[in-house]
Amino acid sequence: CEEAARAEAEAARAREVAARAEAEEAAVREETLLRRLADLEPRPGPPSAAKGGAGGGQHTGVADVAGRSATLPQKIARIRTHYGISPGCSLPAAVAAANAMAGLAAEGGLLQQAG
Repeated sequence: CEEAARAEAEAARAREVAARAEAEEAAVREETLLRRLADLEPRPGPPSAAKGGAGGGQHTGVADVAGRSATLPQKIARIRTHYGISPGCSLPAAVAAANAMAGLAAEGGLLQQAG
């Protein structure tokens, strides 16, 4: 009985290690997609006094540059443009095509995959 308990504890530790590795890989994939999406975002220009001084009303936060404030259709539109995917392609099909071109597995819903 003691041997079975040790084997179960060892199996549980192995599952935990595998889960942590999978989570780390997912985080790396997400970061890669966010960087790619950020590269698609227009960079804000220097602040202009005519536009209200500090930022001129433009979004300058990291979350905005990373595309987090954009809607799903806006994110997909940038992805379509970046990968040359037809605008007539459905949202799920565009995400699947982008994942294939980027060599990424389709994990999570469309929102998670689009970043």
